[in-house]
Amino acid sequence: MDGPIPTLSELEQQATIEGSKLQEIIDGFLESYQYGLTQDLSTMIPSYVSRLPTGKETGTYFALDLGGTNLRVAAVTLLGDGKTEVEQKTYVIPTELKVGPVENLFDWVGLGVKELHDTIFSKGIDTSKNEMSMGVTFSFPIKQTAINRGVVMKMGKSFDITGLEDRDVVELLQEACKRKDIDVRITAIVNDCVGVLVAGAYKDQNTIMSAVIGTGTNAACICQTSAIKKTEIPNNSAEYMIINTEWSIMGTTFLPFTRYDKLLDEQSSIPGFQPFEKMSSGMYLGELVRLVIVDYVKNFNLFGGELPGGMEIQYSIKAIQMSEIESDRTPEFTGILKLLTKNFNFDKIPSIEDMNILKEIVKIFTRRSSQLLAAAVASLIKFHCPEFPSVEREIRTAMDGSVYNHFHKYSFWMNKALRDIQQNKEIKKIKLVGIPDGGCIGAAITAMLYSH
Repeated sequence: MDGPIPTLSELEQQATIEGSKLQEIIDGFLESYQYGLTQDLSTMIPSYVSRLPTGKETGTYFALDLGGTNLRVAAVTLLGDGKTEVEQKTYVIPTELKVGPVENLFDWVGLGVKELHDTIFSKGIDTSKNEMSMGVTFSFPIKQTAINRGVVMKMGKSFDITGLEDRDVVELLQEACKRKDIDVRITAIVNDCVGVLVAGAYKDQNTIMSAVIGTGTNAACICQTSAIKKTEIPNNSAEYMIINTEWSIMGTTFLPFTRYDKLLDEQSSIPGFQPFEKMSSGMYLGELVRLVIVDYVKNFNLFGGELPGGMEIQYSIKAIQMSEIESDRTPEFTGILKLLTKNFNFDKIPSIEDMNILKEIVKIFTRRSSQLLAAAVASLIKFHCPEFPSVEREIRTAMDGSVYNHFHKYSFWMNKALRDIQQNKEIKKIKLVGIPDGGCIGAAITAMLYSH
């Protein structure tokens, strides 16, 4: 890519989200929400979840999460008072089951459910009173038409399953469980961020939205059903419904892209797709750092002008490594040095100045990510409360995802960015609340809500 290479201070200035730049992002998201409700079929997707828990419910319910890599099955026991206990099993999906007949994959899924079923019964947990209701989180594109109906679209993620496309995922799972002689009734299918919102509401009834920031990013919010204009919603629907925003694909017209965002997008498998996710999520943060390093090695003599062996490979720097770099507080950066020499090959040991520059690059993109997420959350609050940053009610945003939960001080910086946006107005009324395993817990709670 042509154009001048920004110095460290110039890059920091370009990547800092504040002032008019911040307001443009909030306004841009608000316009995207309205466009999604009225025209865009790929965003602001109805979840058909229109019930929320009180936090007083009790009982054990099942959840199943089928993703691109893992199958997770869980028994979630609701203890009341917003508290839960989770018994779960995780299985890596065998490569041979990612191709071939749909029955092979779903029979294997059924075995996982059966193992969990046998485990909890051996511990004396009784699920007979709620007919083993199960909620499903399906991490592939589906066209949802009801709370327990979703037609599978193209799977992707290296799957090539015959007999799956255009089939109802709930029916397929029900049939697989029946073949394994498991008496289970799937009462809900939910997106993971919808589940996080439901799980947050079980803990605190002031929860009106959720955000997930991990490998990718997404959010959900409560919305007036009458605002959904792009598709027909049944006349007997409730007044409010949870909406899956799919905000990862928003931002093409209003996000402030740097040279490195443009480079990453150009080199990605689908240029132009998911601009917000590419700027903020764990999948891409390390690659943004790597692209800067490549430029700085060539132009500013970083690492003595020699790119470390292995760092020429795309996505060779991971978000978890960035977190380790951020957390190193030793005067001579011994943690960073150990990480670099373990993962990459150097002709010459990196200098303290090299490692300090690397840490600053990491900090720039980490802070920007937390500021972008705070701006996006602020836009959802303003979507609900036009008077924001002044608000009259308590507002909770349920937060989940590996970056929010585990990245060094990420939640601190995101909270700080949100407080800065609020300008000290009613800052105690708006809180981000971490809900680990929220998607899984929320799927089970939703199953409970729709079991009657």
